[in-house]
Formats: sequence, structure tokens, C-alpha cells
Amino acid sequence: MDAVTKKRLAAVRAVQAAVSAGAPVGDACFDAGVSVSQFKTWSRRIDEAGLEALGDAPRAGRPRGVELDGEEAAAIARRYLRANAGRGAGSVRAAVAHAVADPDSPLRDETRDALRPLAQGLTGYVPADVRDAVGALRGTAVNVYRDARAGVSDGIYMPGWLRRDEETGRLLQPGERQVWDDASPNVPVAVPWPVRGDKCADRWGWRAARFQLLLGIDCATDMVVGYGYVLRASDGYRACDVAGTLLEVWRRAGYAPRACVMEGGSWQAAHTLDFLRAAGVAVVDAKGRPNQKLVEGFFNRLWTEMAVQLPERCSQIGRYRGEMRKEAAQWMSVQSGAHDPREFFPQLDEFLAALDRSVAALNHRALNSRTYGRWVPAELYAGAAAGGIPLVGGLWPHALPVRAIRKVRRDGMVSVTAETRMEGLRHAYYFATADGWRWNGAPAMVRFDPHRAEQGAHLSLARPWRGIAAGTVIDAEAPCVSAAPEFTAAAGIADFRGAGRAEKRKGMAAVRSVVRAYDGRGAIEAPEAEPAHGGAGTREGCGVNAAHRTRRRRLTDEERAGIEARICGMVS
Repeated sequence: MDAVTKKRLAAVRAVQAAVSAGAPVGDACFDAGVSVSQFKTWSRRIDEAGLEALGDAPRAGRPRGVELDGEEAAAIARRYLRANAGRGAGSVRAAVAHAVADPDSPLRDETRDALRPLAQGLTGYVPADVRDAVGALRGTAVNVYRDARAGVSDGIYMPGWLRRDEETGRLLQPGERQVWDDASPNVPVAVPWPVRGDKCADRWGWRAARFQLLLGIDCATDMVVGYGYVLRASDGYRACDVAGTLLEVWRRAGYAPRACVMEGGSWQAAHTLDFLRAAGVAVVDAKGRPNQKLVEGFFNRLWTEMAVQLPERCSQIGRYRGEMRKEAAQWMSVQSGAHDPREFFPQLDEFLAALDRSVAALNHRALNSRTYGRWVPAELYAGAAAGGIPLVGGLWPHALPVRAIRKVRRDGMVSVTAETRMEGLRHAYYFATADGWRWNGAPAMVRFDPHRAEQGAHLSLARPWRGIAAGTVIDAEAPCVSAAPEFTAAAGIADFRGAGRAEKRKGMAAVRSVVRAYDGRGAIEAPEAEPAHGGAGTREGCGVNAAHRTRRRRLTDEERAGIEARICGMVS
């Protein structure tokens, strides 16, 4: 008698004994851990065919057909992982076909013969052993095989963990962690657009687009810490926009968070990561985990609030394509240039005012959670600086939009070609520094903002050079010395060459001050006035008085050492 039969017999005997003692059948079955129908079925089998009938009869259906040993199952499983048939799944037929055709695979001859119809597409039946070999690999295992980082993004969902520290599990403090993301608002915004090439702007001078909103909230409170609104011809944003927005928000707050939850793309581009490292802010990876970012839920509430905060005349195109038929038609007509975008959509100042009102309303609106109770974001966020870190000084160079490595040439010149205010138009910007002659040939990291070329560029060593450490500042504000296009109300060319002439005069004066300390043979000398000898020193016709002539004397060791120290200090 097998174990299953013994277990069932014990259950039947226990129920029968309880019923004999006067207990109801239902209660007796409940106490024995079986249902009433099971008890009746097993009792009938015993009465009709004896104790052996308690076991299950062989199941009907197609036999297993193929019996794989461990090596054969592993060979098919390896090929299944490589066969990409869809999201989280491989191709069983491709894995079997490859294993059958590969003479080096560990499949036995009888296994190859049994699997050949499936490999050749003559049947769609997959033997049970093959299904068992690949069944456990579907989903998460396939995703992790294709991307090792998927183990970070996938797996068990833990409710409420987003407001806790990942190491200790404690609740986050206000100001400790922020989560940032981008969103395309539900309403297009009309802005003046001087760039040609857009049908609407070419006709009306205004363009409507769903520009990008970069917004961050505090993870502990859902308080909006700040946002940036990026207007580009591509309707997208870049890493420099991310870094610039973070710097501006943190500068106004006076502190930075200890960590930021970031997606991939521009949020974890080299430019952004360089800025975060300089600020001392850790990155919590949220690639592939939109449900792991609290800001996604906030955006849903924000669009709802914006719908009532915008002026009534302003049309919204909804959250999904084709959701609002009339507004979608207006949007298409504006894009084609048939209508002025100001007829249907808010102008930039109207949109930003509505956005500010919506953010303020949500920051002061109570939230209710089964896990965390009830709180008002603005009230709980008060004093959040205590949970963050002090803002590091000198962060602004890391947030400048243009970063390029160039060699210092021509006694202190660097040149970088970058996009101007008019997107799509590139221009060569030249920067110079009076002390640049000391850095000829040095690899310089050039950072600047083409929209504010008059503020100059930040130059630093990109790599160690002549014993000087990388990162050493060459010039924190190297002036732009070339003509640069300026697209403002006073359109035209801004000529910065006057600044270049001033830098050149300062640089030449510095060079002469060093050269005067050397004689023609390279030895350090100093001029000494000769004593006057009356009229005997006057040469007729030359007008040169001997009292003004000088001769050179050899410096003492102390004088030479002092001059060398000053020169070394200037060079370093």
C-alpha cells in the first residue's frame, strides 16, 4: 500500500469514527482535513473494490514519449535561453532543432530520432520532458539572461518599500531622497518661435508643442521640490538640461538630497553622473521600473489638477492618442499651420502659472495611505534640509551644457563648435586666457553655455599634464573672444573680440615680466644702473645719456632663488 492510499484510508477511518460517536459528517470531514465529497468517493471505492481502489488510476492522455537525461535537458535549456521568441520567452522549436542538428550536443540517437519531427516542423507536439526542461526558464530567468541588470529591475514587488532605506528598511526622512522623471504634459504650449522650418511658426510666428517637464518629488513626503520646463525644437531634453535643472532646484533649496532615484537615458548619462558625483549625491537605479518611481503616481494627480487650473479656453489633448476627438483635430490643424496655436492652447506664461498653482495645491493637499497614515506633504516636508546634505560649492561648471576636451593652442586659445540658441545652427566659439600661454599643448576640459557666451568658459585640465593633477583649473571664466550669434530681441552678432584684445595685453605683460628675469644665455639676471660720468658719457647725435644706460650684474643665490620661486608659483 503506497503512501497516498494509507493517507486516504486514515482520513476515511477518522471520519467514520467521529460519525459513529455522533458528530455531523461535515464537522468530522473538516476535522480530518477532507471534503465531504472526497470522503463519500473514497468510502464507495472501499465498499466496491476494497482498499486498493483508494489509489488513483493511471491518467489518460499521450505518454511522455521522450525521456531526457540531465545533460540532454540542460543542452535544450541553454539553447532555449538564446532563442529569442518574445518578451520573457525563447523558442522551444528553435532550441530543439539546434540541439538535434548539432553533432556535438549530448543528445542520444534515440532522443534525436524522437525529437526530429518537432525540429523539422512536422508536428507541434512538445514532449513533456522538453516542456519541463524549459518551463522554469520563462519570464524572469529569460530576462535576466538577456540583461544581467534585469535582476535589479524585476522580481518580487514589495509594497511601501519606496519610502524606506534599501539597506536598513527604516522610513526615509524628509529631504533624504528625491525621485526625478520627465513627462509630456497633456496640453500643448504656444511659444514665440523664430526658427524656420515649422509650418505653424513660419505662418504665425508661434509654435505649439508638448515640451518636456522635468520634475522631482521628495520620496518621504511626496512634496514637489522643483521642476524645469525644457523648450527644444526636438521637443526632447538632454543630460545638460537634467544637470541644470537639478542645480537650480538644489541651489534655491540650499541643500542636496543624499540620493536620487533615476531612470536611464539622460538621467544616467555621463554628464548627469559627473554632476551627481561632484555633488556627492548617490544614484538609485530605476531603469525598467516605472512602477518603482513615486513620481509616476504624482504625475497622474498633477494632470488631473492641471485640467481645472488651466484657463477654460485652453484645449487639452488627453493622456492617450485619440482620446479627445475635437481637441485632437485642433492639435492637427495647428501642426499643419492652418490655425494660430494661441486660439486653442495656453501661452507659456499661462501654462507655467497653472502649473505653479497645481503644484502648490497638491503640496498642501492631504494624502491617505494604509501603510503610512495621513499627512500633508508641505507640512511634513518642513525642515527637510536636515535630511539632506550641504550643497557643494563650485558645482556650476559640472552643469554647463557644453563639455569638450581641446588642446590649448596659440598661447592660450581653445575652440569648440557647438549648437547656438537657434537649434540646428552650429558656431565656433573661441576662448582665451591671459595665463593660457603657460598651458600650451595641455588637454583642457572646456565647459560653457552657448546661450551665455559672454560669461566665458570654465577651463580645467582633462588629464594629468607635466606633473599637474587632472582637474586643476586653468581659468574659471575664460572670456569668449570671437563673434558669436545672439538671437535676442536685438538680433545680430555679439562681438567679444574686445575682451580678446584685453586678454592679449595682460598675457603679453605677464610673459615680458618673466622674460626680463632671464638673460640671453638663460641665466637669471637683474638690471643695475651705471653711475653717471658727467658729459663724457654723451654720444653726439644719439641723444643717449650714460646716466640712463644700464649694465647687468650677476644675482646673488638668495635673489635667484626668490625669483625662481615666484616664477614656479606663476606656472603652477
